[in-house]
Amino acid sequence: MIDDLRREFPELKITCDRPYRELTTLGVGGTLPVLAEPASEAELAALLKYLRRRRIPCFILGGGSNLVGADEPYPGVGVRLERSAFGKAEFDGELLRAGARASLPELASLAAKAGRHGLASLAGIPGSLGGAVYMNASCRGVAIGELVEEVEGVDRRGRPWRAKGADLKWEYRSGGVPEGVVITRVTLRLAPGDVETELAALEAERAKRRETEPAGRSAGCAFRNVSPEEPAGMLIDRCGLRGTRIGGVMVSDKHANYIVNASGSASEAEFLTVARLVRRTVRERFGRELKPEVRFISEASARSLVADTPAGTPPRANAVLLAVARWLCRAAVLLAALSLAGIARGIWNSSPEAGAVIAAGALMLLLGEAVYATIKYLERS
Repeated sequence: MIDDLRREFPELKITCDRPYRELTTLGVGGTLPVLAEPASEAELAALLKYLRRRRIPCFILGGGSNLVGADEPYPGVGVRLERSAFGKAEFDGELLRAGARASLPELASLAAKAGRHGLASLAGIPGSLGGAVYMNASCRGVAIGELVEEVEGVDRRGRPWRAKGADLKWEYRSGGVPEGVVITRVTLRLAPGDVETELAALEAERAKRRETEPAGRSAGCAFRNVSPEEPAGMLIDRCGLRGTRIGGVMVSDKHANYIVNASGSASEAEFLTVARLVRRTVRERFGRELKPEVRFISEASARSLVADTPAGTPPRANAVLLAVARWLCRAAVLLAALSLAGIARGIWNSSPEAGAVIAAGALMLLLGEAVYATIKYLERS
């Protein structure tokens, strides 16, 4: 595959066996067999068309700040926009036009020095602009989707794609950009501000990050917040999991929603083991399902985390079917109790003793159901 790629794209930058510690902020996993870094939209489009035509899997890397590397070799090509070509930014009045590989902290600093308002709250997010837009990165009540004027990209067929920010559906951790689109450039609209005020806000955000976030290697928040009232970190902390360590991976003792590569050489399997423990414990304690905020190179690993099973094992039964089955069992218990009560009433006149026994059976069924419901309530509280 590598030789064919190099023959087809003699100018394309291709490297082999790149360690994930060089490609991601978390640094877990082994190596990426093939990394291609196109330096223009035309080269990117041609590469995507070629990979699709040959049915070669690919995934897109940005700054790697929310990405979990894989222990097993990826059976395709990692694609990352070349930094010098896609990392530039320039102002045009209120518009800031930047390539998708531009660093979000660097853009926030550039905007503050230019006296433009809007990016200071996002200065501590260590990702690329493309990844921030794709995930609708947010902090302190400010989401980048609110600032996007236009997004440009290339789809997996190699066709150009463009959308106005107002036409995209911005949601929590979703920017509405179609799954197959590789973002190449973004235009932000930033309101005028005061240079000193923006620089002070920038430094305040950086100080807040240093105070609340753990040092060392992580992929940022591991799980999405359930709601503003139930942030994932609070739920994890209330489960007593802060500081829990398995192998080289641990739940940060500074911020419980950070799962850190404490050894610096941890594996993906260790990360998954800790992440599963966190999800399972929160589910059992509070009845809440934490959704991953991190993304995985391995689709099997992503599925196994959500299913709470080791990669490669059959998935658990559908949650909806399980819920229906539980309610059907409850309904059956209640119907059985009502039937027994009816029978007891019918034979009471002829045999009070037998009627009393049957009535007692009905009461025991109802009592058992009440005890079960109480136990489940206490487990969630």
